[in-house]
Amino acid sequence: MMENQQTLRGAIAYNDLVAAVGAGNVSRNPVELQAYLGDASFLGMVMPKHKLRIDMPDFIVFPETTEQTAEVLRLANVHKLPVTPYCGGAGVQGAAVPLYGGIVLDVKKMDKILAIDETNLTVTCQSGMIGQTLEWALNAKGYTYAHIPQSSYCSGIGGFLAGHSAGVLSTKYGKIASMVLGMEVVLPTGRVIRTRAVPQSAAGPNLNHLFIGSEGTLGVITEATLTIHPLPEVRQFRSYVFPDLHAAFEAARKIMRRGLVPGTLRISDLVESLEFYKQDGSFMTLSFDGFKELVDLQEREAMAIARAEGGKDLGPEPGERWWQHRFTSVYPKDQGTPLDMGRHTFNVGNVIETAGSFTYLEAIHQEMGEAVTRIPGTTFKAHFSHWYKTGGMMYPYVVNSGAASDEEMVDRYFELHRAAVGAVLRLGGTITHHHGVGLTLRGFMPREFGASFEALQTIKHALDPNNIMNPGKLGFEGR
Repeated sequence: MMENQQTLRGAIAYNDLVAAVGAGNVSRNPVELQAYLGDASFLGMVMPKHKLRIDMPDFIVFPETTEQTAEVLRLANVHKLPVTPYCGGAGVQGAAVPLYGGIVLDVKKMDKILAIDETNLTVTCQSGMIGQTLEWALNAKGYTYAHIPQSSYCSGIGGFLAGHSAGVLSTKYGKIASMVLGMEVVLPTGRVIRTRAVPQSAAGPNLNHLFIGSEGTLGVITEATLTIHPLPEVRQFRSYVFPDLHAAFEAARKIMRRGLVPGTLRISDLVESLEFYKQDGSFMTLSFDGFKELVDLQEREAMAIARAEGGKDLGPEPGERWWQHRFTSVYPKDQGTPLDMGRHTFNVGNVIETAGSFTYLEAIHQEMGEAVTRIPGTTFKAHFSHWYKTGGMMYPYVVNSGAASDEEMVDRYFELHRAAVGAVLRLGGTITHHHGVGLTLRGFMPREFGASFEALQTIKHALDPNNIMNPGKLGFEGR
C-alpha cells in the first residue's frame, strides 16, 4: 500500500513538473537518472561504480527560464522533494551529488548571453552558459572575462558562482567573486530576487556574496552580470628554478609586495618539480599580460627579484608550454589523474587545497605532508598557484594506494581528509580556497566558522524552511 502511495505521489509530482516546464524538460529515464548520480568528485564519480549505493534522483528537470525555475522550486516545496542544482557537474567535492534523491535541476538550457556592454565593460548571461563558450564569444569581440579554470570547457557560470571558483589568472583578475556585479537568484520558496549590477555599493551587506559559494543550498543562481576586459596585447612568460621551496616563496612574496601583478604565478614543491618539470629544485613559472611597455617593466622587476633569491632563469619556453597545456597541466591525459586511478582500482585521490599567509604556506606544506604520509600507501606533492599580497594557496595532490576493498577505499578517503584538514585548522588556514565544501568537507564547517556557523544555519532556515535545497551539503543537515 505504501509503495502504491509513493508511486502515485511520484506520478502527481511528475505531471506537475511537466505542466511547469514541458514534457521535454522532465526526465525519469533510468539511464539519465543514473548519469546524474554524481559529479567529478571521488564520492560522486567513483563510488557509484563500486558497491556503495547512492539514492537515484526521481527526476531530472531542465528549466529554460527563471520563471520555470521558480515554479519548479515552488512545486518542490509542495511535494517536499529535495532539489540539487546542477551546472556541468565538474566539482570535485560532491556538491552536485543528489544525496537524498528528488529533483536534479540542470540549468544547461539557460545558456544565453543577454548583453555585452562594451562601453561599461560588462557581460550579462544566464547561469547555464559554459565558461569557455562565454570566453569564445567575448574573444570574438576583443574581450575576455579572464576566468579560466581547468573545468572551463565543461562547467557553467552558475557552477563557478555557487562553488566560489578560481581560474588560472586569478592572481591578477581575482576569483569569480571579484568579477560579479549583480545576480538574479531564485530563492528556495520560488521567489526571485535581483541584486543591482553596480561597481560598488554601501547600501548594507553585499547579497551577491551570500549566494557565491553557497553550493545551491540557498537558492538557484539564474543570471549574472560580470566584468570583462579588453584582450591583452601581449602575454609573456618566464620560468625559474630555485634552490628550495623557501627561496621560491620569498621570490613570490617580494613580487607581490613590490606591487607587480602577474597573471599567473605557479610554484611547485621539490617532488612535483622533479617529476613533472624535470627540475632539481623548486620550479616557478609566471606571466604578465597587458600592453607591451607595462608587461616588459613588470617582467624586468620580477626577474631581478627572482635572481636575488637564487632563481636560475629558464626563459619563456617552460611557461609557454604550460599555458598551451594548462587544461591538462600537471597530469597529462595519457598518465591519468588521482581520480582516474580511483575509478578503476582501490586507489584514493583528491586535491586537498587550502589558503593562508606566506608563513602558513610553508608550515602547512610540511605539516600536511607529514600528516597524510603517516597513512600507509600515501604520496604527497603540491604546487602553489593563486597569490595575494598577504599570502596564497596550496594545491596538494594526495593519493593513497593502500585500500583493500570498496569500503576501505571510502574510509581511507575520509581518513586522508581528517589528517590533512586537521593540520589546516591547527595552523589557522582555510579548509578550501576554490574547490568548495560539498560532501567531502561538510563535517569541518562548524570548526571553520566557529560560533558564526550558527548565524549561517539561521540564514539557511529562514530562506529554506522546508530544507529542500541541496540538503546535506555545506555542513547543513540532511533530510
